[in-house]
Amino acid sequence: MIRAPRIALGLALGVALAACGKKDDAPAAVDVPAPPNVSTPRDIGTKVGNGRALEVGAVDVSTATRWTRVVPLEGLKAALGGMVEGTATAMTTEDGGRTFKAHSTPVNGEPTWSVGGDGSLVLAIARRRIPKRALAKGAIAPIDSLTLHFAPIGEKLSAPIALLAPDAAEKSPTIPRGAGMAAVLGPRLASVVVELRPKSFAVAFAAAPGEAMPPPIELPAAELPVHAAYGRAPRLLTSDGKRLLHRPWPKPGDALAAPAVVERAPATPALLDELSLGPECESQGRSYRRFQDPSGRPFVLAVGSDDARTLELPATSIATSPIGCGPDRVVVEARDPEGLPALVVCTLADGCSAPQNRPFLRPWAEPHERSLAITASGGAVIAAQLLRTKSKWGLYLGSSKDGGKLYDLERAVGYEEGNVADGYELGTVVGLNDRTLLLMSAKILRTTRRSWYVLSTSDGGEL
Repeated sequence: MIRAPRIALGLALGVALAACGKKDDAPAAVDVPAPPNVSTPRDIGTKVGNGRALEVGAVDVSTATRWTRVVPLEGLKAALGGMVEGTATAMTTEDGGRTFKAHSTPVNGEPTWSVGGDGSLVLAIARRRIPKRALAKGAIAPIDSLTLHFAPIGEKLSAPIALLAPDAAEKSPTIPRGAGMAAVLGPRLASVVVELRPKSFAVAFAAAPGEAMPPPIELPAAELPVHAAYGRAPRLLTSDGKRLLHRPWPKPGDALAAPAVVERAPATPALLDELSLGPECESQGRSYRRFQDPSGRPFVLAVGSDDARTLELPATSIATSPIGCGPDRVVVEARDPEGLPALVVCTLADGCSAPQNRPFLRPWAEPHERSLAITASGGAVIAAQLLRTKSKWGLYLGSSKDGGKLYDLERAVGYEEGNVADGYELGTVVGLNDRTLLLMSAKILRTTRRSWYVLSTSDGGEL
C-alpha cells in the first residue's frame, strides 16, 4: 500500500506588509522567503518548504560537525552534542528549534557530551594511557586523564576541571571501558565510575569550578560496572557476573540502593563493553542501546528514570543502521521479505510490528553512500535519508502518522545531478513530542560557504 506523498516541512517565514501611513512614508521591507533550491544567509528553500538559517551568535558551529548525542527533553527542549576533529560543539533549544544557543571549545582527546534533565551540559574529554606493550586484538587502552567542562543553562562553558590525572608516583584511577561519558547529577555536579585499583570500582564526582569535590562512593566488590549513565535521572548499571543490575545513580553522601535485575540481559564482558559506549538513542527520560544475546538474537536495552528493561528486536535488524526512538518505543531498520530495508516500530508495551510498506523507494542501483536519521515523535515516525554517488545526490523524507504501520511515499527535500560537493548534507532529526526538527546544511548562494538550516513540522510531516 502506498499513500499519496503529503510530507511538508517548513518554518513559516513571515512576509512584512507595507505599513499604512502618509504617502511619502518609505514602504516596509518585504521579507520574501527563498525560492526552492536556493540557500541564503537567512533561509533555505527546499522542495518540501522553507527553513531558517541557524543563528547562534558568535559561536562557530562547523557544518562538518557530526551530531553524536541528540537528546530531546521535556516539552520543546532539546540538546545536541557533536564534534569535528579538534573541536567539541553543543547546541540547546528551549523553544522547539526557533532559537538555539551554542557552546564550542578546542579539545585534545576524545570528547563526549552529557545532558541533564534541565538541559545543563557536561563535556568530558578523555585521554588514554600509552600502553607499554602491544594490546590484545580489539582491546583499547584505559582512560587515565579525564577533564570536565560544565555549562548550566544560560551560562558559558566553564574552565576545565581535572577529575583524573596520571600520577607517576603511584597507580592512579582509570576508566577501563567506554569513553568517559559522565552522568549529570545537577547543573554543577557530574559523576563517572572509575577503577581505583584492579577490580575495585567507585563512583567519583566532579564539581564545577569553585565548588568542593565530593568524596567517591565505592561499589560492591562483587559487581563490575558499566562506564556510562543511562536514563534521566541517570541509573547505574552493573553486573554480578550472572545478571545485569540497575539502581539509581548515587549522589554525594548517598548509600547505594539495592539493585534490581534487568531481565533477559546476559552479564557478559562483551555486553559491559557495548553498554559502556553510552546510549544510541534518547528521548525525554529514556535511553536505548542495542545488544546481542549469546545466541546472536538482537535486543535493545531501554532505561528510564526508574526502570530498565529489554525488548527483543526483529531477527533481520540491520545492526549498522542507526535507530530512532520515543519515550516508549524504538524504531529499527530491518530487512523485509524482499530483503529491502524497512522501518519497524517496537513498543515497550506491545513489542515489534511489521509495517505494511517501506518509507523509501528501492536503494539506488549504483554504488552510493547513505546517511539515515530517524525519530518517533509523538505518534509519528519520521526518517531522513541522504544518498550520494560521485555524480548525484538526493535528500529524502519518509513518514508515518499511524505509529509506523503505513508510510507515505518518500518525498525529496532536494535532488541534483552534478555539483555533488555543493549538495545538501543531513545533520540529524530531533523529535519533540508533536514537533520534529530536520537539521541540514547547504551551500549559500553565490558563496563558497555552507550554513546549517533547520526545518520543522508540528503535524507528523503532513502540512
